[in-house]
Amino acid sequence: MPDNDLLIDEIETDNGSKIGHIILNSPETLNSLTLAMVEGISKQLKDWEKRNNLKAVLIEGAGEKAFCAGGDIRALYDSMIESPKKSMYAEEFFEKEYRLDYQIHKYPKPVISILDGIVMGGGAGLMLGSHYRVCTERTRFAMPEIGVGLFPDVGFTFFINKLPEGLGKYMMLTATNLKAADTQFCGLTNQYVDSSFLENFYSKIKSIDWGDDVKSNQVSIENLLNEFNVPKNLDLLPQGMLEERLDKVRSLTKGDDLQKVVENILNNATDDEWFIAGQSGLENGCPTSAHIIWEQCKRSSELTLEEVFRFELNLAIQITRRGDFSEGIRAVIIEKDNSPNWKFKTIGEVPRDWVQEHLEPAWKYNPLEDI
Repeated sequence: MPDNDLLIDEIETDNGSKIGHIILNSPETLNSLTLAMVEGISKQLKDWEKRNNLKAVLIEGAGEKAFCAGGDIRALYDSMIESPKKSMYAEEFFEKEYRLDYQIHKYPKPVISILDGIVMGGGAGLMLGSHYRVCTERTRFAMPEIGVGLFPDVGFTFFINKLPEGLGKYMMLTATNLKAADTQFCGLTNQYVDSSFLENFYSKIKSIDWGDDVKSNQVSIENLLNEFNVPKNLDLLPQGMLEERLDKVRSLTKGDDLQKVVENILNNATDDEWFIAGQSGLENGCPTSAHIIWEQCKRSSELTLEEVFRFELNLAIQITRRGDFSEGIRAVIIEKDNSPNWKFKTIGEVPRDWVQEHLEPAWKYNPLEDI
C-alpha cells in the first residue's frame, strides 16, 4: 500500500479528548480497499479501543466522488488468474475484510461514516457496521456484485430482512442504485448532512463535551447531527426514486421461486428508466450469482451476524474457485468488453448441484469460527 492510501490522525477536541480519524485516500480508485488498507484500519481500531481519551471514530473517503466503491478487485483478479483453484490472496483478503466489518459492528465506541459519493461493496461493509451512517446529497448506494459474478457480501445478508419487503432481493438481483433520499427512506443510512455543511459538522464535533460514558457521547453526536436535519436543510436532499416505486418492487419480487421472480422483473412492461436499468442489470448479470443471491435471501432471517460472516466467507471462497468471478472482472473491469462468458448462459440453466457446491464447506474449519 502506498503510504498515503490510508490517512490516519487524531482530531483534538475542545476538552482535550480525541476523535480517531480515518480517510480512505485513493480517489483515483474511488477509494477501493486494498488488503493493506483493511489491515491498517483494523490495527488502528484495536489501538484506539484501548485508549480512554479516544472517544469516537470518524471514517470518510477522499474526494467528492466516493466514500468507497469496493475492494481492490484488480488484485483479486490477478490472484485468481494465477491460482484458479485456490487463491491464497483472495482467501486472506475476504477473511480480513469480513473481520474488519465485524469489528466495526461490535466496536465499543461510536463510529461515524461520512458516505459522501459512491458506496458499494467493501464500502458498504464499512458503512453497515457504523453507528452513524451519514449520507450527503451525493451519496449513491448499490450492491452490484451480480455484474461481476460475485454476490452482495460484507454482511449484507444480515440486512436483507431489515429492509422494506422485497427491496433487498430486488437491489441484489438488479444492481439497482439508490440515492441519498432512498437510503434514508429504507434505513440503510440513518443521518443526512448536506456536503456544504460537512466542514461545519467537523468543526462542531470538536466542541462536544466528550466524557467517559459512551451513551452520553452517543446522545451528543445525535443531537449534533440533528442540527443539520432541520427542514430547510432537508429540502436540499435530491428527490428519491424508491418510495413511490416500492409497491411495484414488492409485487415484482413476490414468489417462492427464483425463476418466477426473474420473469416478473424482466417482463415488467415499463418506460420507467429506474426499472429499465434494473432489468438491464439482471439480464447482464451472472446466472450463478442470481442463485447465490436467492440462497442469501432464504437464510437472511435465520442467521446471526456471526453466522452471516461465516456463511458469506464460505460463499466468497467457493466462488473464487469456479471461474465466473474472474471472468466477470475481466469483462467489466479489465478488458471492459462487457461480454462475460458465464459458465451458464441463463438462470434457468444453472443446475441445483452447481449451486449446492457453493454451499458446501470450503475448508474443514471456517476461518471465522472464532468471531
